[in-house]
Amino acid sequence: MTQPQSRQTLQPIDLPPLPDEAAVALIEVLRELLFQFEGHYFGQLCRYHAEHAAEHHRRQPDLFDDAPDFDDPLLF
Repeated sequence: MTQPQSRQTLQPIDLPPLPDEAAVALIEVLRELLFQFEGHYFGQLCRYHAEHAAEHHRRQPDLFDDAPDFDDPLLF
């Protein structure tokens, strides 16, 4: 298994004008390609996202360590 490379910045693509029918046909082909791709590589995609979940869901440090929790008794 090869290690994924760092993300590269995508460059804008100068797309030519298309007739409406061609634009619809193209998006349908692209959606089908994506559907087939995800179906084929589903396990690898899930594994990658599970391994990198901590990077995407970093937790903010607790700024108020001495603050009462919601389940602490009220101080009346």
